[in-house]
Amino acid sequence: MRISTLSMAVLLTVISFPAMDTVADEKIYRWVDEDGVVHFGDQRGVNSDAETITIKAESPNTAPPSQADTQAGSGQPQEPQVSIAQQRRNERAEKRREAEEMRQAVDAGCKQRRQLVAQLEPSPRVMVKDEDGTIKRMDDDKRLEILAEAQTYIAEKCNQ
Repeated sequence: MRISTLSMAVLLTVISFPAMDTVADEKIYRWVDEDGVVHFGDQRGVNSDAETITIKAESPNTAPPSQADTQAGSGQPQEPQVSIAQQRRNERAEKRREAEEMRQAVDAGCKQRRQLVAQLEPSPRVMVKDEDGTIKRMDDDKRLEILAEAQTYIAEKCNQ
């Protein structure tokens, strides 16, 4: 029983190959009717001026392989295709993230400058540690310069 089933499968396969080849080289006819509608068929239409189209086995009805398909065969990892809409969403999210980071940096700068103003403004005698570790009094001109810079920064960036 097994041999006969196997023989039948082989016989059907051998018989179907030539049939598939004739289908691949089959002629198709194209014609336009009186209303201007284009028709395709395996037999000539009523119109005698039907154009013959031959389909060859060498040219399948598939698109040529894309670059991504070529890369898949080469073993390189493929990146998923991102739609234009998704690219725009990603760009907007990146801009929002950058704006948030900038806002946090400005907030930290504002906090630091406000603390500096709170320390320098009320007291004309400000003591600072020098580079060598000695503590000395800050010059009034230097104190006013630092105070003015901090107040300008606060006025420009913090009162928004």
